[in-house]
Amino acid sequence: MKITLLLAAGVLMVGFGVWSLYVGSRYQALCELSYWSASSAELKHCDDRAGELSGR
Repeated sequence: MKITLLLAAGVLMVGFGVWSLYVGSRYQALCELSYWSASSAELKHCDDRAGELSGR
């Protein structure tokens, strides 16, 4: 039981790390801003810009 909980916690931590790296690098590459310190308006503008680049 204890091993299962530790394994689940480890998998969640690794998953969050991968997600964090993906999201952070995406916004850094597209708009040169940090996802963690940007305002919601800046993130929305970056998402709109990404949509224009992909043709959506």
